[in-house]
Amino acid sequence: MQNVLPAPEKTGLNIGTLHWAGFTGIVVLVLVTSGIGLPSVLVVAFGVAGMATLVLCWLGIGRLAAELPRRRLYWIAASWCAPLLAARPLFSGDINSYLAQGLIAAKEIDTYLVGPAEALGADSPVTLSVSHYWRDTPAPYGPAFVALARTVAHIAGDDLIPTVLLHRLLGLAGIALMAWALPRLARRVGVSPSIALWLALLNPLVLWHIVAGVHNDGLMVGLMVAGLELVLMGAAKTGAARPALIAAGVSAVSAAANVKIVAVAGLLFVGVDLFRRATPLGRVAVALGLPAGFAAVTVAISLGSGLGFGWVRVLSGVSGQVHSWMAPTNELGFLVGGVGKLFGADLTDSAIKVFSLIGAILGLAVGTRLLWLTYRERMHPLYGAGLTFAAMLVLGPVVQPWYLLWTVALLAVSLTTGRGRWILAGISAVFGVLLPPANGGALSLVLGYLIAVVLLGGILFALKRKNLLPEIRFRKSRT
Repeated sequence: MQNVLPAPEKTGLNIGTLHWAGFTGIVVLVLVTSGIGLPSVLVVAFGVAGMATLVLCWLGIGRLAAELPRRRLYWIAASWCAPLLAARPLFSGDINSYLAQGLIAAKEIDTYLVGPAEALGADSPVTLSVSHYWRDTPAPYGPAFVALARTVAHIAGDDLIPTVLLHRLLGLAGIALMAWALPRLARRVGVSPSIALWLALLNPLVLWHIVAGVHNDGLMVGLMVAGLELVLMGAAKTGAARPALIAAGVSAVSAAANVKIVAVAGLLFVGVDLFRRATPLGRVAVALGLPAGFAAVTVAISLGSGLGFGWVRVLSGVSGQVHSWMAPTNELGFLVGGVGKLFGADLTDSAIKVFSLIGAILGLAVGTRLLWLTYRERMHPLYGAGLTFAAMLVLGPVVQPWYLLWTVALLAVSLTTGRGRWILAGISAVFGVLLPPANGGALSLVLGYLIAVVLLGGILFALKRKNLLPEIRFRKSRT
């Protein structure tokens, strides 16, 4: 089995050059999206060129990641995040929804019952800043996140700038938890901690969608991986189990699920692993204790925050109201709908519902199978949970680029083959340039991406002509 990435026989790659070239690409992205008045086609062109530069530098660093000290990777991650702290919210307007939901909760209105238009008024500037898809829908997030959004609203009011900064701090807290937990989890599976940090912590999707895009997935993933590490630390095979650590880990993963419910998958897999390894009496404790711990944390957050249990009611309905074009199940529905229109029938909504139902059934079957393989000790629980998140992406009704981080965080610490890691890195790279940094018409987007390709091609050609792009040959690693 190949446990490390291919190693270079001879390389002129300079990590410092890749580091600062990636930093430059980020600075270019921040500058051109800052509102300096460039035409939208140039914002897209230079923004995508900056994004692609960072992605290429990240892939280059990956070639040498196994040999890099963790301190160096932490420094690269911090320096790459820094310029984005001053950027406008990029790639998504979800921060406007967070602002609206926080204000609704601050007004002591049930944010799980009404949307921004009803609670804040259809003509409110805050409501108008929210995507029209979400103006009439309740909050789709758990009470832990809505309570945090309410706290931000109490501090920042309806001012977007401090709201963005405070939510970015929450995202950075999640990234810090990832930085602590990832190398420890990787070591448990026999994966290089440095490779895990490169693949997950330095991943362009963390930069674009957690720091710049201000998505709460960063907090959710950080709490989840930190909680999983605490559980596994408390249940270490050597020595007696440490219930306090296990309880702390269960609480952290439960808190993550109270941000986004999908995090509960991680708890299911470590729970199955604990159950498998326990004595008969210990199995009873696991079977009763983990669900009880999750329930206790959830009740404490729901009641302690004063938000109640309305979030349970909206779990299945809110996110599915928007037809995500990236979701394979929705794409099949669009295809059937397009064929139906040729015959004068409007089948799109019905087809999407049918394919979403099929996807949910298949997803449940896949998850159950992976849990069984984990129980039979044919799969590490972290790997099983990572594959379950991947199944959610393929079979779920809503897919966004930042959702890929759910699976990246766990597969980065559990994939034991270089090929698997590079496939995941390749997918991350594609998703890392998939969304444009600015809105515009179809013509602006197409021209912008074409100009970006020409710019990058010209730069790479010039570097090659001056022999500044070293040829690198890789030998296969042996274990």
